[in-house]
Amino acid sequence: MNDPIRESRVNGLRVAVAQVGAQVGRTQANLALANRYLRRAADKRADLIVFPECFLQGYSLDPDDLASAEATDGATLSALRSLATRHGVAVVVGFIEINPADPSRPFNSAAVIQDDGQLIGVYRKTHLFGAERQVFAAGDSYPVFHIRMGSNRRVIAVGVAICADIEYPEVTRLLALRGAELIAVPSADMEPYRAQQKANMMSRAIENNLYVALANTIDRREDLDLFGGSGIAGPAGSLAWAGYGRPRLVVAQLSDVEIHRSGGFGSYLRTRRPDTYSALLDKS
Repeated sequence: MNDPIRESRVNGLRVAVAQVGAQVGRTQANLALANRYLRRAADKRADLIVFPECFLQGYSLDPDDLASAEATDGATLSALRSLATRHGVAVVVGFIEINPADPSRPFNSAAVIQDDGQLIGVYRKTHLFGAERQVFAAGDSYPVFHIRMGSNRRVIAVGVAICADIEYPEVTRLLALRGAELIAVPSADMEPYRAQQKANMMSRAIENNLYVALANTIDRREDLDLFGGSGIAGPAGSLAWAGYGRPRLVVAQLSDVEIHRSGGFGSYLRTRRPDTYSALLDKS
């Protein structure tokens, strides 16, 4: 746990999380909201902004709302790519993605967009929560996206998890093993899971010696209270936090000092004992 401090690729990177409530089915209104928060993020010199789960169409499990699923070359995502270019900020954003194999069961996805508007790739949520299992198709892979950003155009390795994915330590650990230096988490977490969300966000950062940036929806409905609690958790226990129940943009500057205090990049990866973990593969 005493690795010498070294310059990392994330040192000095400025990351934002947008704690906002999208309007279900109103993509143009959500694009206008994205434009507003991208402008604010750019004013605060953010290099990357994370928006919530299913943000482009709004989080809903209603079949009529899921019918608004779009392909990656659809009009809404294309418009957001243009906004990323306009403001010069990279974006990770949740959206409902068409599933060509079964149009009735779209993917709960996140798009990764570089600050020049290039679509770097898409992650599909693997750990669906509750009734999501009846309406979404689950993803089955954990890509790491290499995004060029910042004033010196560094290539940063970014892993993505969506909401409930962050509750499974294996997801973030696998992304860390594949070289992720930052985990972006679009989320639509609801009551009564405030304590779990905050603990999971911080634990995943600490146990992998990296930063976790989680953007959670805020929206109070008759049967659903999406509470916010967004934040950027550091590997030594820091937390830039948005609080609950109100829209907010939070920006944090990532620091080698924090990473060094946690033991250094990959500290836990180097000292773990995979030869003793065979029971993890037991499906019983």
